Amino acid sequence: NTLASVGSAAVASGAGFVSSSQIGSDAREYAVNLSGIANAQRVTVTLSNVTDSLQHNSASVPITLGFLLGDTNGNGSVTASDIGQVKGQSGQPVTATNFRTDVTANGGSITASDIGLVKSASGTQLPP
Repeated sequence: NTLASVGSAAVASGAGFVSSSQIGSDAREYAVNLSGIANAQRVTVTLSNVTDSLQHNSASVPITLGFLLGDTNGNGSVTASDIGQVKGQSGQPVTATNFRTDVTANGGSITASDIGLVKSASGTQLPP
């Protein structure tokens, strides 16, 4: 079902805050923009008073997300596989399929600075 309304979105746990939120252009999606998110943490965002097009209501809808700089494959830790993934995209323009390797987001292509940043984060991981 499509969304009819969402009362609010808030960071329920973790460091950071909601800077804006809205029903997406596809009304089955809700976009939440976060700011001040610290690295290497899990953040729970809770949507309150969610109503769909059939008037089904949910008082609280939580979702937990992990944030780890350099974790380009999304497995919760930064390892040689992340470094290899960025190296494999070096020199390529950023696309919908390789955007996770553009960790510096500074110019529209994957560069040595992306490789360096992932190397510097090697060994870090998300908390349980």
